[in-house]
Amino acid sequence: MKYTVFSAMLLGPRTKQEDCIFDGIDLYQADRLTQKKIIDTDLLVLGVCDGMGGHDHGEAASRFVCSQIKETFDRTMFSAEKIETRLTEIQDLTAEHLSANCGTTVAGLMIMDGQTIGFNAGDSRVYKISTSKMDYISHDHSLVQGLVDKSFIQKDSATSHPLKNVIDFGIGPIFNDVWKNFNIHIFEETISKDDGYLLCSDGVNDLMNETEIHERLMPSPIENGDILLQALQKKGLKDNTSFIILQIH
Repeated sequence: MKYTVFSAMLLGPRTKQEDCIFDGIDLYQADRLTQKKIIDTDLLVLGVCDGMGGHDHGEAASRFVCSQIKETFDRTMFSAEKIETRLTEIQDLTAEHLSANCGTTVAGLMIMDGQTIGFNAGDSRVYKISTSKMDYISHDHSLVQGLVDKSFIQKDSATSHPLKNVIDFGIGPIFNDVWKNFNIHIFEETISKDDGYLLCSDGVNDLMNETEIHERLMPSPIENGDILLQALQKKGLKDNTSFIILQIH
């Protein structure tokens, strides 16, 4: 199957790029990136990680997890159960390879044989893009999302909530004590020709809601990736900002 992938990264106001992305072929952790690729493959794997921990630790955490996705997510593990098992194994490996006070979010997609499996931990997101709308199909592991789930606050007020960046769950040593209290969010669906997806760190959705992002991307998400990037810069970046747009042909 043939895919077009547009990837973008901006450092924003931070001194380090703690995001890391995998576009199906290459791993990136750049201060600035715009990259478009056409990929012909029977298995496509994409990932976005947003590290935390300060100094070099967040940078190391996101790169480690993104590298594990690049190197180990193959045809043999194309199932929700195997993805969850592998991410649990990666969590165990972080104790050996990373500092104790760091971690990372992760959002990813695997596509094979007309099927999509998506997954996330933390607040990096996956959206499904159609002509008429964008659907938020991942699920944040955050304090504010928990308040929304319990109907304590409305979804529309979550973006402006003062505690919106408090993360409950992710991958890395910092999450060891809570790992067994949460589940990796996994979703599965059948793909159709011309389907599209957006994977992003919270540097994107902290600045724009689904409607605003959709307006920038339509009618041609890949071609309008630069327009979205420029619109985010115009709003004033508050964090490292990274996203991947996928179009299926």
